[in-house]
Amino acid sequence: MLFNSIEFAIFLPIVFLLYWFVTNGNLKTQNILLLIASYFFYSWWDWRFLFLLVLLSLANYFIGIQIEKNETNRKGRIWLISGLVANIGVLVVFKYYNFFIDGFINLVSLVGYELPRSTTKIILPLGISFYVFLSLSYIIDIHKKNLAANRNIIEVLLALSFFPILLAGPIQRAVSLLPQIAKRREFNYSQAVDGLKQILWGLFVKVVIADNLAAYADDFFLNYFKYSGSTLLLGALFYSIQIYADFSGYSEMAIGTAKLFGFSLMRNFAYPYFSRDITEFWQRWHKSLTTWFRDYIFLPISFNVSWRIKGEKTLFIKTDLYIYIIASMITWFLTGLWHGANYTFIIWGLIHGFFLIVYRFQKNPRKKLFKRIGITNNHILIVFFETIITLFIVMIAWIFFRAESIGHAINYISGIFSKSLLSVPDFPDMKRAFLTIILVIAFFFIEWLGREQQYAISNLGIKWKKPLRYAMYYAIIIAIIWFGGKQHQFIYFQF
Repeated sequence: MLFNSIEFAIFLPIVFLLYWFVTNGNLKTQNILLLIASYFFYSWWDWRFLFLLVLLSLANYFIGIQIEKNETNRKGRIWLISGLVANIGVLVVFKYYNFFIDGFINLVSLVGYELPRSTTKIILPLGISFYVFLSLSYIIDIHKKNLAANRNIIEVLLALSFFPILLAGPIQRAVSLLPQIAKRREFNYSQAVDGLKQILWGLFVKVVIADNLAAYADDFFLNYFKYSGSTLLLGALFYSIQIYADFSGYSEMAIGTAKLFGFSLMRNFAYPYFSRDITEFWQRWHKSLTTWFRDYIFLPISFNVSWRIKGEKTLFIKTDLYIYIIASMITWFLTGLWHGANYTFIIWGLIHGFFLIVYRFQKNPRKKLFKRIGITNNHILIVFFETIITLFIVMIAWIFFRAESIGHAINYISGIFSKSLLSVPDFPDMKRAFLTIILVIAFFFIEWLGREQQYAISNLGIKWKKPLRYAMYYAIIIAIIWFGGKQHQFIYFQF
């Protein structure tokens, strides 16, 4: 069930009314209702995969209890390993089976053996990467004693399948979600209104910006050999904006929906395309995933590597920088692989890992250089130049993310840096594209005005007179209806 669908527009008000006006504020009844609604929401796509979600959630509920019961002995670690194997195993089988099998067959063929190609194609369950990560954080946090194993099965099942975050996040960990589930919730008018505003903005961003850009980006990437370098550069920019608008729009709607039921979810995007460097970009983009990999992959690897190194330098590199390089490249390899079973995602992840390391290398020399020549770090030209460079790096990486293969990405990039790069972009339906560009400019202008807020229109017009403020909301609704492009599934649903 898509957030931008008629089905969801019917589903959400029904659940909202039942939740606040039929349950009579009974916490247990509210949680049961939300759990049923979450399972219905998920099964709308394919009811058969609901059993996988329920079984995995039940397994993690019991594993969490066993980890806590045996925290002082060897059995606790065995239960943790069992939980890790179960969760990661499910993810590997459903998401990477075909990828690994094909990779193994290709590897064997290099030494002269030809194995039969597998004809088995496993369907990828919707949102599996997200709810597996929710489950992993639950049992790991119990093991690390950041969270007590919850004995209330309804609360745990709800934490691992809450419908606003189930399909594409934010990856709201149980350590912050369970206390909200266990606490009595009362209707808060201001929070509900804020939630509706956030849903409205997310819907605008998805339907008006992302879906309109999708048609052009799809055409440019599919028929890249037909277009000039300048047109392909514009196509890469279109896709960069599309994926941001698509995913941030989803996140805003998810967070806003949760607010309607009295829940506060973590912020997932903080205007990442205004970042000055690649490190800042990843502090602003998909924050729930970035912090997940930081806490459960990067930091444990850094600790384990540092524990084994005694000297001040390793391979002529300072030890702390060497540790950062090792942990970063492993983390970003896994981050790329998490996004999909394709080498293009791995390259995308390694590109970001590489530039994060480059930034770490040049950070101190850069400060010394600026100090020597008397330029402040916040000089307007420096800020502008660094922001453009960061955006360009991110945009080139997105080409690999979007491409069907590494060869496709390389050919697309080669097409950009051809003799026709300085020509005027030319492609079909340029008049409508011009209108889309105007809408994109307006979108980023509003984002810039609201960059200090949790979402762009959070405080926009709050001091205006009521008729003017409501006129703005109606204008957004009209734009959604009038300029709404062809409905597209959210990009991150495939992950």
